[in-house]
Amino acid sequence: MRSLGDSTFDLLVIGGGITGAGIARDAALRGLSVALVEKGDFASGTSSKSTKLVHGGLRYLEQGHVRLVWESVNERARLMRLAPHLVRPMEFLTPSYRGMRPGLFIMDCGLWLYDALSGFSSPKLHRTYGRGHVQALEPGLLREGLRGGIVYYDCATDDARLTLENIIDARALGAVALNHARATRLLKDGDRCGGAAIEIDGQEIEVRARVVVNATGPWCDEIRALTGAPRILSPTKGVHLVVDARRLPLGRALLVREKKRVVFLIPWGSRSVIGTTDTFYSGSPDEVDADRADVDYLLDVGNHYFPESKLGLDDVLATWSGLRPLLRPPEQADASAVSREHLLESSPGLVTIAGGKLTTYRCMAAEVVDRAGEQLGLDKPSTTGDRALPGGVGVDGAPGLDAITRGLTDGGLEPEIAAHLTRTYGARAPSVARRIAAEPALGARLDAELPFVVAEIDEAVEVEQAHALPDLLERRIPLSLHARDQGLHAAELTVQRMGAQLDWSEAERAAQLAGYTAAIARTRRYRS
Repeated sequence: MRSLGDSTFDLLVIGGGITGAGIARDAALRGLSVALVEKGDFASGTSSKSTKLVHGGLRYLEQGHVRLVWESVNERARLMRLAPHLVRPMEFLTPSYRGMRPGLFIMDCGLWLYDALSGFSSPKLHRTYGRGHVQALEPGLLREGLRGGIVYYDCATDDARLTLENIIDARALGAVALNHARATRLLKDGDRCGGAAIEIDGQEIEVRARVVVNATGPWCDEIRALTGAPRILSPTKGVHLVVDARRLPLGRALLVREKKRVVFLIPWGSRSVIGTTDTFYSGSPDEVDADRADVDYLLDVGNHYFPESKLGLDDVLATWSGLRPLLRPPEQADASAVSREHLLESSPGLVTIAGGKLTTYRCMAAEVVDRAGEQLGLDKPSTTGDRALPGGVGVDGAPGLDAITRGLTDGGLEPEIAAHLTRTYGARAPSVARRIAAEPALGARLDAELPFVVAEIDEAVEVEQAHALPDLLERRIPLSLHARDQGLHAAELTVQRMGAQLDWSEAERAAQLAGYTAAIARTRRYRS
């Protein structure tokens, strides 16, 4: 807080999602003085509410967005190198049924183009199979009308942690990054934007900057409204469901077609995920939740393709819901047809980035810093394409990750916990393990069914800027999505340990518990 008010920054980034975090890191790496503010927690908006995939987007190829697909599949390959612990290859099956369009032959041709656009950088090239082989791959899959299918590769990720690692690296490079810091108004410096007023813990601080970047995703129009600019977004809502993997057993991820759009069914450890919806949304970006129609639709998709599962409302362990900050189309169109391209707008002292997708965040960030650099006299190119994220430093892909896991196991950790720490922290995992070695009680699980451990609470508070209970249990240790009770049973232990570190009063600890309980209740509104 003190540093915010005492300096004039080259760049003030408003928005701590994946795009804003990427911008702060890119700018700091180019030697700019950078401040980033986020009104909630880092990645608390769209950037923790995606399908958690880094992918090229087969549907975008069908829609003719070849440039976007080319950029996406090449960024996928780059992120696999820079953050191998967070961007991991995943096998996908897309089945083909009688009467479905496009048919198997056209899909096969499209995937050859998909592979070619990536420079054949996928872990394996796609393969086309007949009905019998597809049935063997996924025994529970709907058989009626099945003609065959195609297996191809994209990547799974932890979207919140991908954002967080950009924040951690930006801070290591000298950037100031604050969550729970809301921009309330823009400052004027003659005819230029000269910074923003930031509210933190009820105090207002005026932060001066040579250029302000609006990277607020679905809240982009709210910041633009401070300058009197018209709306440019047409957000769509995406909802996902989490169910027990025993109720929806998946051998691999599936991309299935549902009318004009696609839905993913994804294996997620001991859970399975169904998502996503894609419907226009006109409400407040702060109040986005799954409704009964969303949940029924996704359950119907799951039951259609896996008829023996017979999923019902009681099978839904958790939901997450977010907004895609899509650009408003020239005329009303189907939500799934709205472009995933991004838009840059500039005015003196202000740059706005709108639209875009998770996979291409690094490219968008570089483009924003280039644009801001035109006003700052900056001529240094982006170098983020060659700098590993913190957890990827010194890690040579899957063999490097395996070596970390072996080291943790040899040090006495359970294999499941060792693998979890490696997938979560990468090169940073040994630092969490050292906490456990120093205090063995920190190796206790927060949930008997899951590999999250107490030591991660300390890491989240001391290193990852977790300042509220939802910061920790929704994003850094996401029991809200994985645990059967969404982390409610672990909340008391967590709030006490956080409270001791952050010097919370008993009243504050009670308020944190109440806030988290209310947040979980909002994700369950569809039940009423």
